[in-house]
Amino acid sequence: MRREGVRFASKATLALWVLGAGGSWAMAGCNKPAEHAAVSAEGAATARGPVAVGTAVATAESLADTLSATGSLVADQQSQITPIVPGRVMAVLVERGQRVREGDALLRVRDADYRTQAATASAGLSQARARLGLDEPGANGSFRAENTAEVRAAAAQRDLADDALRRAEQLHQSGAMSDADYQRTVAQSTAAREQYRSAVNSMRGAYFQYQQAREQLSAAQRNVSDSVVRAPFAGEVAERPVNVGEYVSPQRAVVTLVNTTRLRMEMQIPQERIARVRQGQAVSIRVDAFPDRVFAATVEYISAAVRADTRSLVAEAVIPNDDGALRPGMFATARVDLGSRRNVVAVPLRAVVREGGTDRVFVNANGRASERVIQVLDRNERAVLVERGVTAGEQVVIEGVAECYDGATLTARGAGQAAPAQAPAGR
Repeated sequence: MRREGVRFASKATLALWVLGAGGSWAMAGCNKPAEHAAVSAEGAATARGPVAVGTAVATAESLADTLSATGSLVADQQSQITPIVPGRVMAVLVERGQRVREGDALLRVRDADYRTQAATASAGLSQARARLGLDEPGANGSFRAENTAEVRAAAAQRDLADDALRRAEQLHQSGAMSDADYQRTVAQSTAAREQYRSAVNSMRGAYFQYQQAREQLSAAQRNVSDSVVRAPFAGEVAERPVNVGEYVSPQRAVVTLVNTTRLRMEMQIPQERIARVRQGQAVSIRVDAFPDRVFAATVEYISAAVRADTRSLVAEAVIPNDDGALRPGMFATARVDLGSRRNVVAVPLRAVVREGGTDRVFVNANGRASERVIQVLDRNERAVLVERGVTAGEQVVIEGVAECYDGATLTARGAGQAAPAQAPAGR
């Protein structure tokens, strides 16, 4: 019995020892995450300490009220030029980028057939003119059939027949002429009159044929002239898609010509601002190719109706381009001067941080950094004009911006103490 009791006591003691040891290990294990959390918190607090910054005051400015729009520039005149007459290309007289004047030759097609047609028409016109007895090739408008040789001859025969008829009537009344002879004289007079009328109508028909021959000659000569494709306006050759030896027709463009002395930009005007846009308003145009240059333009064309799909009105600004700096197809930004002014806030350019297409600034709000998303209206090499996000009089961070974050404690650069740690204004 004693030996069993000792064995029982030893087992109980061993169990208690194991439980104690296990509890100690468990408590030690539970304490480790808390220690790590404390260390992490202490490191974070150390890493995100006060930020030394320099600030500047946001100032109030008065800005001309404008309407912004984007789009592509197009030529004021642009034409896909096609030949008037078909034919095989004999010569291409221009190259891409070449400037031409109105009426300059661009391309020439084979004109041998058209010259043959013109010669044939000229011969037909000469024949018609000769029949009418017209000496002047340009005789027109004063034609009288009674003045032609054929009609004059028929008129003479008619007059002779009329005289014979008058004598026959006297002889027939006196009984000196038989009835048969008298009737023969009457028939001859009637035939002479009909021949006269026929001659007049024939000459009138000949004159119509003469006019037709003139038109045929004019058309043939136009074909000869139209075998040379000419510039319909002064401009610059943009494309020249044909070569010598190709057959072209009026359905095929042979030259693309653009007039770049004036360009247009189409602008979409929201319907709520339609009433403020009118012809003659000044427009400022900027393009990426010339970032430091502003091109002056004018609103000249305004659509008569609002587009149902976009609920916007289309207006076009015309841009003088005498120096040829702008090119059709350039992407441009336009600002229409609406004739009024609005209040904005100006902040230094280095205060603005642009990330992911969003502009932000940090404002010193009672010693704390308050991150603000702003809406930028304009910017230059020194300042940014802001419509929303910052008010005049607020202190914006201009030095130490890279180290700033929302809620950071701020100190003035060169000072050793933090600014008062209060909640950001407006929160």
